[in-house]
Amino acid sequence: MEGLISGWPILLTLYYAKKVPLHIKLQKMLFLVLSEAKLKIPYNFTKHEYGPYDPEIKIDFINFSNGGYMNVSCRSKPENSNWTYWTFSITKKGEEYVEKILFKSFSPKEMKKVESLVLKYNKMEWKELVSMVYKKYNRERGELENKKELIKKELNRIRSIWVFNYEKNNCEYTFTTLAMIDYITILLNKKSFANIDITHYNVLINFLDEMLNYWKIETSSFSFCKEISDCKSNECERFLDINWMYMYIQYLGEKFKILPATYSEEACLEDFEYGPESDKLWIAIKAT
Repeated sequence: MEGLISGWPILLTLYYAKKVPLHIKLQKMLFLVLSEAKLKIPYNFTKHEYGPYDPEIKIDFINFSNGGYMNVSCRSKPENSNWTYWTFSITKKGEEYVEKILFKSFSPKEMKKVESLVLKYNKMEWKELVSMVYKKYNRERGELENKKELIKKELNRIRSIWVFNYEKNNCEYTFTTLAMIDYITILLNKKSFANIDITHYNVLINFLDEMLNYWKIETSSFSFCKEISDCKSNECERFLDINWMYMYIQYLGEKFKILPATYSEEACLEDFEYGPESDKLWIAIKAT
């Protein structure tokens, strides 16, 4: 709508939710709330390669955080300090914008609808929410199979570059990435992969598309020799997004009895053929 600052749906969603953990969850909440409330939105959610996703949302996160409209904080799960994630909340300045500007731009009926949807979806676990979203945009199994083969080829290409770099620069960031790539490759090659249902298959392929896009950027810039703790804030945010997608992929591997998650007691080192640095990679994959 004219006169509204870019990204206003984020502030409206956080106004009612107060706090939303995880960038992926907030993205999908925005998609569901705005679609079902039938509001004219400033985002162009793509339906396939990246699921219901618009990279402009991340830019708005940064602008709102810098402008004092919202807070973005990095947190750890109490039971596992290695599980970190971003939490989003609205500030007093953000609340004032919603009340003074957005409440005058939409009808009370529209605001009531948005409030109801935000409260409904914010109660859901992020895994459940992601599955619900992708049910709306399922691709056929044949199309997914073709996409899976393309992903496997691209993973193999990227892996060869990272292995070469790892032999020259032995660092945490590189072997953690190699551990992720190897786990995913093994998962995709398992015959029992056929057990996965069409909805979760879509989720998996969409996540792998996003992860590949991230690794392509990192590979092209050769910026991957560093300690994870030394990453800049924007790099850390991207890595945390990838890490959460990776955790979800492991969840699917275990859920459909394809491959144990690396944090599971059932995981076996013999399943992973990393070569001479297998011990370090195993430690890295356990820590993600």
